[in-house]
Amino acid sequence: MTTQELIDALIPAVDKFGGFPSSVKFKIGDAGVIHVHNKEVVAEDKDASCTITMSLDTMKEIMAGETDAMSAVMEGDVEVEGDTSVAVSVQGLF
Repeated sequence: MTTQELIDALIPAVDKFGGFPSSVKFKIGDAGVIHVHNKEVVAEDKDASCTITMSLDTMKEIMAGETDAMSAVMEGDVEVEGDTSVAVSVQGLF
């Protein structure tokens, strides 16, 4: 799965969620970086209120509903830096 494929999958979820007033950055292994702010979803490494780091496999599992995001954090598969309340709100995407 490429960065663009991840963005294409995230855009409808972000739209349905209503966007993110606080920015969030996903660092996804070899797939790269995705920045979300309001309803903009781009492959840019911009500053963000919260940075969520995980492998591509973990991201795919979370997006598919095979892995719970909070469980992945507890197991160390996902690292959160910055405003954790933003990370909690991201769960609404999946």
